[in-house]
Amino acid sequence: MNLQNSSRFIMDEIETLQLLAAFFHEAAMFIGVPKENSPEIVMGIGFSAYGIEFIQIVYERRKILVNIPFLRKIIATTTNFTNDAPTLYRTFGYKLAYIWYRYLVAGEKRCFNNDLDSYFFAQALNAVKGIPMSPSTMTRCDLNDKEPILKMLKSEFGMECMVNRGYDKVNRQIVEALSFTQTEFLRRGEELAKLYNESISRHMPTIDNAGLGTVENPFPNVDEAADFILKKEQEYLRTDSYRQRINNEQFFYDFQRNYFRISWASPNVAYYHLEDAEYPCFVANQLEPTEEFKTPRFSLKPSLRKNKFLYRGQAEFFSPCKPSLFRDSNKRYYVDDMIQINEMEVLLRKHPLVKLFEQGFLLMNEFIRFKVNYVGLSQHYYNRTQLLDLTSDIEVAKFFAVTTLDIENDCYVEYRGDKLGVLYYYDIKADTFTIQKGRKYHVEAIGKQPFMRSGNQSGFLIDLERDDDFNLLPNVRYVFFRHVPSITSRIFKESYNGDKYMPQEILRTHWYNRITNEVEKKNISLEALELNIKRNPHESPVRIKTELEKKGFNINSEYKSVFTEEELESYYQNSESIWREFCSNIHFYGPEGKLLKKHLLNLPNDKRYRWAFYRD
Repeated sequence: MNLQNSSRFIMDEIETLQLLAAFFHEAAMFIGVPKENSPEIVMGIGFSAYGIEFIQIVYERRKILVNIPFLRKIIATTTNFTNDAPTLYRTFGYKLAYIWYRYLVAGEKRCFNNDLDSYFFAQALNAVKGIPMSPSTMTRCDLNDKEPILKMLKSEFGMECMVNRGYDKVNRQIVEALSFTQTEFLRRGEELAKLYNESISRHMPTIDNAGLGTVENPFPNVDEAADFILKKEQEYLRTDSYRQRINNEQFFYDFQRNYFRISWASPNVAYYHLEDAEYPCFVANQLEPTEEFKTPRFSLKPSLRKNKFLYRGQAEFFSPCKPSLFRDSNKRYYVDDMIQINEMEVLLRKHPLVKLFEQGFLLMNEFIRFKVNYVGLSQHYYNRTQLLDLTSDIEVAKFFAVTTLDIENDCYVEYRGDKLGVLYYYDIKADTFTIQKGRKYHVEAIGKQPFMRSGNQSGFLIDLERDDDFNLLPNVRYVFFRHVPSITSRIFKESYNGDKYMPQEILRTHWYNRITNEVEKKNISLEALELNIKRNPHESPVRIKTELEKKGFNINSEYKSVFTEEELESYYQNSESIWREFCSNIHFYGPEGKLLKKHLLNLPNDKRYRWAFYRD
């Protein structure tokens, strides 16, 4: 049997060793073993009285020898383990960490194969990390008995837990999940709720009315205004007890569902430390299932590890500050704007990358579906929407604070007016990204999308209603500054004359050509009309159609919203570089994160998904 080429082995031998070592270090960190006190994990062959060992700990040499070919042979000949069995590697890594921990603290030299304590430790940490437990027979002589695991959780982790049995609808199987006992749940829940409520009720830092940054006394330039905001932000972040707690989480306990879940499903994953990350960057976050999407999708969120604020820049101050959809105060019916959003969605769903994101793909053993934010993309590509742009990158805000859009030439230009510029900062509180009863507006990440603008702008969006004024929202503050032409020119040059934030790509050219052609933009496909009707169930289809016709729209059964052959050919010719750029600053949280990213980068070479990158 050719193990290396077996379809059951997604990872090569080096990757297998790296994954095992990564799980070891995760567990070691969890129980307080510093990296400098850890052994070297290498490929090698160990021997014992029983013959060849697939894992052997050489205590005196501070090494762990892993016989990868032997280990893979065991996996390949065991029907219970498939596709490299990542949970098995996780368990082995956790076991090794506990055995090494016992060696450091008590001088014990345990044998990997027959050590029960390390097995129970690994099972306990697996459960804490959100890995479903196998249903047990609950007999005291069975290794699947959870009682030793619960004891290990109490003695090593200080957690009082119990086991709950339930049905996994996605995988259609009975599973057991770990939960806190009622006493532990209340203790930890009350502590976290206290910090959560403190975060929500904290007063936003602001400037004195007579201080620097007001209309009467603006900052002398945008750089000094930005520096002021960043300093204020870090001071505020250091004193936010909730954020400091969240930033250092090593597991995700879902207090609403009352059980441990995998960390990338946490709404707080954007705050976590990402090893080897260069900011700005993006983290994959598993979203909650919906009625439409039973299988969870992933959002690629800008990392907020260093952020307490989101930002927005404008070359001039406007009062009120409203999304483009609501800037005409006399307008009440928006079907002509919404149909353009629908038409863009129809178009986007025909793009190869969008099809791939919607259908999903297997990455190692994980099924991944990236969320495509159609309304958010409409906001970034010329359409009028109910959204305002925010960013987690102050450099992006500075760019928009010193430039204006020249729509006739489809480019940004340096601001040369005489008004004051404005930089906004929006406080990220514990409830910022959740929909709250009684709060009309909502903030969400658009982040990385199949098209580059929103990612290059580290994009967030705030969804406002018609009567909202962004200037008056309780989480919003802003400072004024004077425009300095030399600083504006420097920022403009550093952004490659705006191309950094408004890159040339297929969607930019296609949609710009549509919205600047008075005849073309009035053509509406039946698909877009049907989508509009579907999204407005309380509106009469007859009225929708009538209002569109009144506004001069041509609903044409022959009209199809598609990318041209030339546009698609350009995409296929450049798909490899487009994909490399897309993946360049994406991170998956956790020990397997580096390998997931490596396999994501290699997706165009996976024969199952080549269709999304190359013509047949």
